[in-house]
Amino acid sequence: MNTQVFIIFSFFFFLSCSQLPHNKTPFHCHEERAALDMGSGSTKVIIAKVDRCKKEILSVIKEKNFPFKYKESLHLHKNTIPETMLNSVSEELNLFLSPFRKSGTQISAVATEVFRQASNGGAFVQSLSKRVNFPITIIDQKKEATLGFWGAVGLTQKPKDDIVVWDIGGGSMQITTLIGNTPHTYLGKLASVSFKNRIIHYQGRQRGSPNPIGHHTAKWAENLAKKIASVDVPEEIRDAISHKEVIGIGGVHYFSIREQLQKPINSPYSSFDLKKTINQRANWKDHKFQGNYKETEISNLILVKAFYDALNMKGVLPQKVNLATGVLLDDDLW
Repeated sequence: MNTQVFIIFSFFFFLSCSQLPHNKTPFHCHEERAALDMGSGSTKVIIAKVDRCKKEILSVIKEKNFPFKYKESLHLHKNTIPETMLNSVSEELNLFLSPFRKSGTQISAVATEVFRQASNGGAFVQSLSKRVNFPITIIDQKKEATLGFWGAVGLTQKPKDDIVVWDIGGGSMQITTLIGNTPHTYLGKLASVSFKNRIIHYQGRQRGSPNPIGHHTAKWAENLAKKIASVDVPEEIRDAISHKEVIGIGGVHYFSIREQLQKPINSPYSSFDLKKTINQRANWKDHKFQGNYKETEISNLILVKAFYDALNMKGVLPQKVNLATGVLLDDDLW
């Protein structure tokens, strides 16, 4: 293309964009993306149309949750992720994503705590990335917290200065808020699967389900988590919790806690709700629970109640947000 033709083309492109109504966006800003959050206990996929210029999710096309229990495998295979998981995970992801890939959907994924812990985490992710043919980035816990926070802001449209975002995964926990324009975050290692494993060890076992936990063990576990919350969570996070709305994100809050408490969508839960349900279910065996995460249902309730009480929360609003939501809007990952 010679210089004269390029100048003419550029002029007309600029003119067409400048004449758009103020509430419209140039077509080149719109993109269909598939984002994956590869967590310790599950892999979440969101396929959505996004406005990458305004950093907004325009519409969600499809969502899927795969119960890939990496953390459990790590616990059973001497801190490594077994080769058998590579085969099953790549097959399921390729099958699910195939029609979207054919239509030109862009795909990107992040991998979190379990891949940071596993002795073969980097090699596993590299091999998986080749098999599924899209980039997978192992992120640190601070990036994990940032993605969760901005994902919550983007989806809920709540003012960023007015919220605290509490994210619980299988192997890590993040509590994040903005003070001024600076993110402040609690980065913890006590989470859904790791807490469940602490309970199992207290019971004198190495693996399996802790259920039925019983009231005595439930009290011990709650005191353990309360002590960790009281000692480890920074004062600035505790202060923010005292006057900001707490948003609970991730599968623990939205699926495990909300569904066990039978809370409607967009309804906050209280310490009383948690205590009542723990008392009702402390002696339940696995067969009484539903879904793919029976072994962590009661321990999730105990963990959340302990942090809730230790940090003097006034309520938690569970929202259907995970790291994949943040990945959709993060320019560095595309």
